[in-house]
Amino acid sequence: MPSLELISKEKNGFGDTYDYIRDSNGVTSQVHEGDLDAFMNKKGVTKLKEGRAYTYPKKRGKAR
Repeated sequence: MPSLELISKEKNGFGDTYDYIRDSNGVTSQVHEGDLDAFMNKKGVTKLKEGRAYTYPKKRGKAR
């Protein structure tokens, strides 16, 4: 069964709210808040899970 995780919500300069959603394959999508229901129906999901953004380790550069 497919699942979707809500990673974060952000507003752009125009005041529109966008949700960043990750699916079960690890693909992250930016979805406008008004299009969220259609996106969930398209993916066959009825509920969003709370998720966290991936954290990447800092790169250690060469000593200069």
